[in-house]
Amino acid sequence: MDGIDIQAIRLYWLMIWAVVGSGITPLIFDRKNRSPWQGAFIGLVVGIGSGQIFGYLLLTTLFPVAPDLAGWVSMLGGLVLLIPLWFLVPETTKISLQNRGFVAGTITPLMFYLLVLSVFPLLWALVLAFFEYSPREVGGPILGLGGDNPFVGFQHFETMMSAARDGRTFRNSLGNTLAFTVMVLPLNMLITIPLAVMIESVHKFLKPVFRTIYFLPVVTSSVGVAIMWGYIFHAQYGLLNDVIGTLGVPPVAWLQDQRATVLGMPAALVAVVIAYLWQDFGYNLVIFIAALQGIPDSLKDAACVDGASSTQVFWNVTLPLLRPTIMVTSVLTVISSFQVFDIIQVMTQGGPGRPDSSPTRVLVLDIYENAFRYEKMGWAAAISLVMFGMVAIITLIQSRVLRSDWEY
Repeated sequence: MDGIDIQAIRLYWLMIWAVVGSGITPLIFDRKNRSPWQGAFIGLVVGIGSGQIFGYLLLTTLFPVAPDLAGWVSMLGGLVLLIPLWFLVPETTKISLQNRGFVAGTITPLMFYLLVLSVFPLLWALVLAFFEYSPREVGGPILGLGGDNPFVGFQHFETMMSAARDGRTFRNSLGNTLAFTVMVLPLNMLITIPLAVMIESVHKFLKPVFRTIYFLPVVTSSVGVAIMWGYIFHAQYGLLNDVIGTLGVPPVAWLQDQRATVLGMPAALVAVVIAYLWQDFGYNLVIFIAALQGIPDSLKDAACVDGASSTQVFWNVTLPLLRPTIMVTSVLTVISSFQVFDIIQVMTQGGPGRPDSSPTRVLVLDIYENAFRYEKMGWAAAISLVMFGMVAIITLIQSRVLRSDWEY
């Protein structure tokens, strides 16, 4: 069966019939007064087994005759055992919990989806962090581990602290990621909170207009945003150099010159931060507007009656009541800042300069290149594990510092 990726087709059989079996069988079991949760488990097992066994039989049988249709017809293999199960399962007179079939048929496929596509990859990355793994190498019988993909223990983490090139590149990426986050988080808060207060003060018919305008960059493609800002910061025909050229300032290679700085920060990093903020701040802005609408007017009116100015009301009433929202938005901003990739990949490709000294090479870019360009999956998994730990620690600190023990 040349030209057929059997592993990919087996994955299709697995996902399709696991979801169908665990989603429909509970409804049938519920109508026959049987436990829908039992039906979800049986449907899951039968769907996977039938899809794998009969899907392969259909594929091997039809491929010599109709190779173009064999792959599609093999997707029906799960029905071979599921349909008899649905029709032949006996109905009982025992009264069971009714109307739970929909719940079981909805929750079970979602749980399976999360386990296969979320939990398993996380566990797989945790395991790979302790192996020198490459998909090109021939490993052992268990998930390809061992053999030419040997167990290396904590070697990857020792390399991170060493003077080796990979270690220097990792430390540079980590520092750039932290610098990016430290720049983005306060700037985002300084922009969104006052802007949200101002939007809440305008006429009610104008509020939706402003919310829509400021939220539009959030739903815009990150690649499109990066291309647009890349043209603005272009060294030869960029809009920014045209503007400063009218003032007699020579053009600057904002994204290409490693020596260019803005207020002591690398110009390339500052350019990326500006592009990221332009696209991202509208998300937090909408959250803060919703939080401001939830603050009772009576609290602000009481402060005004006591003689407080609008500035005093903001600092002493509005801002303290926004503390829970500030915690949520700051946590989300830190997480998204650590995950920045597409804007940097398009605008600078992790440059300028070498990977161990570039001002815009971040952790996710380092993970991507090591995993998919150099096929050093174990090293990339170790970096991702460190990044996960740092995000978790920073999130816990933010939650601890910004949490509030009161409600209004």
